[in-house]
Amino acid sequence: MEQNVKKLYAFLLTSRDDKSQEPVTALNRFSELVKACGIEVAVSDKLPEQTKLNSFDYIIIDLCHHCLGNDLQKDVATIAATNNTILFNAIDDVICESTALIFGVKGVFYQSDRADIILKGLESIINQEYWFKRSTMNKAVTDLLKTKKATKIDLLNEQSNIVLPSLTKREKTIVHLVSSGAQNKEIAEQLHISPNTVKTHIYSLFRKTSSRNRIELITWTQQFHSTRPVYN
Repeated sequence: MEQNVKKLYAFLLTSRDDKSQEPVTALNRFSELVKACGIEVAVSDKLPEQTKLNSFDYIIIDLCHHCLGNDLQKDVATIAATNNTILFNAIDDVICESTALIFGVKGVFYQSDRADIILKGLESIINQEYWFKRSTMNKAVTDLLKTKKATKIDLLNEQSNIVLPSLTKREKTIVHLVSSGAQNKEIAEQLHISPNTVKTHIYSLFRKTSSRNRIELITWTQQFHSTRPVYN
């Protein structure tokens, strides 16, 4: 008996302000790749009202005529705060990925990205992962740790009754690999287990550490647990 698969929908906000062929081609190319991942796409150069926007699983923003530097545009940050937001048509050294990640953007795709890279990234996002450069993930973790350190209270000294969750050897190994930026497929290949088994371990880690995503998991680990690899 076939299982019902939830249909996914995306709203693609264009930023095209001219009729030149190049941005149109790039837009159409990205739209087709999104559809190839089983996501229906609605394209417009204007955002619908918030209630209708919330009906979409993903909001994709075309950066063709946007220049996002260290200050992520307020409208993008606002959308990312309440919706799964993806940026595409980005240019290297123009967009600050760390800022996008901190504001909740799920992934960034560049004008120079090959089709297979885009498809791989979209599939990762569908699987509730982030799609950023590894250096961006590492920098984001470092920045979060610095921020927490400035106002950190020594919970272990002041609240000695707190019992930290115990991680298994396999969970410690997976945390170490996640901290190094490895994605689920890479972890599965290195540990010779299936990607679904990796997901199960990561969900268990989220539950044990009260983490909502990989960044919070790495931050928790840096504070309370060793991330040295322990291979079975």
